[in-house]
Amino acid sequence: MADSGLRGSIQLEWFNVSYRGAGPWLLALLLLGLGGGGYWFYSLKVAPSAEAAEAIERARTRLREAQSLTDGGGLAEIVEGARVTLAEACGNFEASQWGQSRIAAIRSENLSLKAIGMVRGGDGSERPVRFYRLEGDVRVKNAGEFAWQSASTTMMLQIGDQVKTSSSASAQVIYFDGTITTVQPGSLLEIRDLYEDPVTQVRWVREKLSFGEVRASTPKRNVRGSYHEVATDSATARSEEAGEFRVAFDRQTRTAEFDVFDGRVQVSGRMERAALAGGERIRSAPDGKLMNKQMLPGAPRLLSPADQRVFIAEDPTLAKIGLSWESVPGATGYRLVISDRVLFSEPLYDRQREGTTAEVEGVAPGAYYWRVAAFGQNAVLGTYSNPRRFRVSSQQIRDRADAEPPALEITDFVAIGSMVIVNGRTEPGAELWIDNEKIDVDTSGTFYAVVRLRREGLNELQFLAQDAAGNEVALARSAFVESF
Repeated sequence: MADSGLRGSIQLEWFNVSYRGAGPWLLALLLLGLGGGGYWFYSLKVAPSAEAAEAIERARTRLREAQSLTDGGGLAEIVEGARVTLAEACGNFEASQWGQSRIAAIRSENLSLKAIGMVRGGDGSERPVRFYRLEGDVRVKNAGEFAWQSASTTMMLQIGDQVKTSSSASAQVIYFDGTITTVQPGSLLEIRDLYEDPVTQVRWVREKLSFGEVRASTPKRNVRGSYHEVATDSATARSEEAGEFRVAFDRQTRTAEFDVFDGRVQVSGRMERAALAGGERIRSAPDGKLMNKQMLPGAPRLLSPADQRVFIAEDPTLAKIGLSWESVPGATGYRLVISDRVLFSEPLYDRQREGTTAEVEGVAPGAYYWRVAAFGQNAVLGTYSNPRRFRVSSQQIRDRADAEPPALEITDFVAIGSMVIVNGRTEPGAELWIDNEKIDVDTSGTFYAVVRLRREGLNELQFLAQDAAGNEVALARSAFVESF
């Protein structure tokens, strides 16, 4: 079976999938990339780190402004919170955790803006909301206006604003309290209410999903009574603790689905309520009646390739890449999605699979993301795995002068119960994986990791280091977990 009208293909066994051809700018980046890794380095490293660095600089500027305008008093706690959160952002940046760094920086800037607003005569009610990430055609309609405008990461959103995504677009909205809502393709979300009590510090974020689907990530509540709420026409979900949940509303059937992946969520219909824990789903009928709960299958653990693995071949169209993941107990099948966008707003491949492996061949040079979810009973789809990335590069732009594998030395390997503490060194700039899990490497090439052993008895940990030219070196170390 093959898709027609394609400029290229990702082929998994008997399926072909389209991809967007690399444009001139991509070719330029590839040719300029050191050791053939230019595009990969930009898209997976430079771009995320640059976004985080920009957010940190904005937060630092706002903090200096807030400190110059305030003289302690009731604002000291807010400004100190901005300073501490900025330090957290800088710490995450040093650890190469770009996403967490950017989130913390935005939270710091929001706190500084709040203090600045209070000094300038506000009541402290400023509750900044902005876009964290945008993919594709995303539009915004401000409260009280009729025209839709293109979204941008510099926008500040307010109560009553609406966010609409096209069928191949996604958006992540970050709120003043750290809540992040991912608006999936073909959806319409309205910001209904933002609140923070200046005395009790109770906060809430309320949204209305008119149609489509959102996935919400709520932080740990600051005080009792704080919550995040997503309403539909038939039922409403409310989270009062840290967790992840999904809400989908079909405007044709007027039915809603609520999936809880982590934490606890209360779903309210017209006349009844239901408490959902992680791994549970409930649906609501058009009249608001809640149906019986269903169990969600767990998320598959991705096995190979390792995250951010680079595949280099003389002719990428002839190279084969194997994808594999662990089986989920009770799963009736799996859904494999591949995209060149981190939010998967425009999948290149989105199909159901029976087994836990797939073979990719004929992949154009570029960077790709992939994830897998399991189907349970009654075709219930569980949460997706954390996505991984891989890159395909042509041998023709590889640094042929570098043919030496990177150094890889394990200096400490200490087993404690079901954990192993690892210290070691590799080539500066090299990538490192332990059992296919990406490990942060310091600029000097040193690394530290705490690895959880997966089974009782003998465990063999596989170490793989890869330099920018694609040279690799592998080591294995064994550890034993006693049964009690």
